[in-house]
Amino acid sequence: MIASNSNSSFSQDTRLLATTLWRLAMPRVITRIAVLAVVVAIWLWISNTVITLGKKVRYDGFEAFGQQVVDFLTRINPYIWWGVVLILTLMVLAGLRNWLRHSFKYGKQAIVPLSVVQELSHRLSPEVIEVLRWVWTDTEVPVTVGDLQQTLRETRSGRVRKLALARAQLSALQSPGQAPPEPSIQLK
Repeated sequence: MIASNSNSSFSQDTRLLATTLWRLAMPRVITRIAVLAVVVAIWLWISNTVITLGKKVRYDGFEAFGQQVVDFLTRINPYIWWGVVLILTLMVLAGLRNWLRHSFKYGKQAIVPLSVVQELSHRLSPEVIEVLRWVWTDTEVPVTVGDLQQTLRETRSGRVRKLALARAQLSALQSPGQAPPEPSIQLK
């Protein structure tokens, strides 16, 4: 049976999990921020260059199409180059979005070092360790950052109570006609 545990212990467990996840994610977060800063700087430089060079464009070579065409192109010239910048911006945003998605995906697949798992096993309550075991379905594969993230989410959403209820229900079904033992975790 699981021993009764107070809400403060679960909040300490969730704090420990959140701190551990932050520590594990810090190198990736710094890399993402650096890449975003570099891409934004390059985008600003290219956009400024396009607008500056676009202001210098002359349409004198289009006089064969008539003076009205040249006047029209001269009048809409700034909008043409802002349109080019807009298209460039959309391309950069799509690329960044794709890169960030892959970065988050690979970040979740990162393997948690054994020392971190050992530290968690010593500091987490038995109920939260049970949630981690429940989340870590394939024990042939090492624990990943994604497993720890899901453990944190499940612990916050009341998975400890649900697991205690499931054990009580299993016990009731295995011995029909007897009063089931009360779960040690408060069910709300």
